[in-house]
Parts: sequence; structure tokens; C-alpha cells
Amino acid sequence: MLSYQEMLTLWGENGLLYLPQDRVEHLQFDLRALSPEAAIPAEVAPVFTAYVEGDFELFNVLDIQAGSEPARALIVIGAVPDEKMYYCLDGDNGKVVLLDLGPTVGLETVNSSLAAFVEFLYRLDLFIRADQGKATRTIPAAQLRAELTTLDLEAFTDPESWWNVAFAQLEGRA
Repeated sequence: MLSYQEMLTLWGENGLLYLPQDRVEHLQFDLRALSPEAAIPAEVAPVFTAYVEGDFELFNVLDIQAGSEPARALIVIGAVPDEKMYYCLDGDNGKVVLLDLGPTVGLETVNSSLAAFVEFLYRLDLFIRADQGKATRTIPAAQLRAELTTLDLEAFTDPESWWNVAFAQLEGRA
């Protein structure tokens, strides 16, 4: 499990943002599912940025209804850079979901908890920093996928999930 000190070492104090206390107080799930200190990185290029632009601001609370499901309160925690896709924390169950405002609005589970999401970003950032290019990337990317799958199987259950698509690209299969 990722520690706050590990987060500080990699991203530094200025590279972390914190879920505001007024948002944490209203969460309906076990708060142990939050990341250490309820912190998120400011940026992990090319998959995540907390510098949200456009339709929403960081930590906005959105009431979203998808299909016939009841409305859910989602807290914006970041975005996919240069896309109209927003990472949100589901205030009811603690999952991190991706809200896609593309041509067809969609909502997809990314991770089963904020803690898992931040750990995925942490490990991906370490991987990116150590990457030596396409020629040597396939095996380490497959190893990282295997490690992350044991950490959060739900993130890889759907073959078309966010993380499956990202790792297909890293592993040179897309």
C-alpha cells in the first residue's frame, strides 16, 4: 500500500493536492478507501492532470444520472489532458469513475477506490520516469499490469476499460 511519504518523495509537497475537508465530511463510504491524506498528484502525464479546464473546476460536486440509475454525487478530481474526460470520485461508493463528455456522454469505473487510483498513478509515474523507449517497454509494462491487477482487479475486468486500453498502448498492442 502506498504511503504518504512515498507520495511526497515522488511528487513533492507542491505536486500534491488535497481533497477539501468539506467534501470529505459528506462522503458515504469507508474513508479508508481514500488515498493517504486524501491527496492526489497534480499531474501524471499523459493520463492525468488536476489542472481541470473547461466545463468543471477541480473538486466541483456534480449530480450525474447515467441511464436509469439514480443520480450520483461525483467530485471532480482531475481530467485526461486535452480531452473532455473527467476523473471523479463517487461520493456514494468511493469508486473513481471517468465522465466522458464526448459525442456520447459516458460514465466508466476506473478504479475501485481513490487509494487504488492514486497508487496506479504513482506506479505509472515511476514506470514512465524509468522508461527507455518502445524497444524495451513491453515486458516491464506487462509486469506493471500484472502488479496493478492484483491491487485492483476491478480496473481490468472490462477488456475495454480505461486501464486495459492504456496498457494495450504501453505494451504495443494498440
